Amino acid sequence: MDYTKLFHDKTAFERECLQQRMELYGFKNMARMELFLWDLELFLQIQKRLGEHIVLKGGAATQFYLPIEAQRTSVDIDMIFCGTDEEVKNTLDDITAELQENSEFFRFNEHIPKKPKTNLPMHTYFVDVPSVLSNKERNAAEGTVDKQELKIEFIMDTEDWEFTRKTGENIFAVQSSFEYQLLPVSHLFADKFTTIGCNTIGVQNDRMDEQVKQFYDVVMLTIYQLDELDISEVRKKYLKRAEKEWYDRKDSPYDIEEIIADVRKQLYRYSMIDSGEDAELKKYINDFKALYLNSKVEFNPQFVACGAALVRLMYEAILEGENWDSVKKALALEELLELNQYDGKEKGNKIKEIRQMLVQEFASYSAIPANILKGKNLKRILWAIVDKDNVDEIRERVLSIIE
Repeated sequence: MDYTKLFHDKTAFERECLQQRMELYGFKNMARMELFLWDLELFLQIQKRLGEHIVLKGGAATQFYLPIEAQRTSVDIDMIFCGTDEEVKNTLDDITAELQENSEFFRFNEHIPKKPKTNLPMHTYFVDVPSVLSNKERNAAEGTVDKQELKIEFIMDTEDWEFTRKTGENIFAVQSSFEYQLLPVSHLFADKFTTIGCNTIGVQNDRMDEQVKQFYDVVMLTIYQLDELDISEVRKKYLKRAEKEWYDRKDSPYDIEEIIADVRKQLYRYSMIDSGEDAELKKYINDFKALYLNSKVEFNPQFVACGAALVRLMYEAILEGENWDSVKKALALEELLELNQYDGKEKGNKIKEIRQMLVQEFASYSAIPANILKGKNLKRILWAIVDKDNVDEIRERVLSIIE
């Protein structure tokens, strides 16, 4: 194909470049890296034609707000578009006409699900893109065309959405100076948060792979973008989207309390994953890490359990808080418990003393029995017991031991 018609340089699509970036950033799945690069390329092609009426959302947009070491791959393009069905079709037809060149690539085939999980007005397409990888690397049968398949979704709206522009200069798959129109981070975070609550508004349990992926994005946006999140904006966008998702799925009157209970129930499940009793969830966590993450990312059952407690604190703040203070205090306390001012035997003694104090005085706040909690490390104990009402007291007691 004629790579001069693409935004990204031809070298970015070469196998040597993909392998070099994969090894540089610790990724294991080159096929996913290649797909993400095509995600970015096709979005720029669409953005060129639809201008300020198109906005990137979802996992692809999330990566622009994370440092490279926390980024994950994405195999689809989720967008919001203010315009007509005809404009979407004309845009994709134009991309096909420019890039196809008598090949079977860049043909956008619309997918209409027999049993849609949402009533949101949207168009879903699948498109084949060229691949430089081997059949084995693409998990493809011998003799098949060198291609990969992307999923593209347009969520249709009647009004333009706000967006921010970011370059791809700090993206793992490519170093790009082009600007991408993204959902602002507070709006993106609120949008992501509505994926939690598997029996009401969130990703259902028959799509556990997607559920784990969305949970990862929520945790990472919390860790790396907390200072940039506007709590009032997050609350407003979350409640608006939650109500919309409810009515898209249910015939019953809107019940925010049912949603809240559902979100808390799912987060409780995730917070207990390191108990060893939820083999299903653990499998999906391990699969997600192998397919989407670089080897340097800590995403094991303990991290997920602690992350769920962190997200729970965020949720309580979204519902009734004026700021993120309780979340920031808990994160600061986690850092304090690293005890970096100590080493050797002295550090070991402090850890033992603090562990004993936390279990004796705060185990009643935890769903984990005290006899099991005392065998955990300080970080895990903290996230098992901390909430917005006791975070200050825990900090005072820890400081009384280390100061």
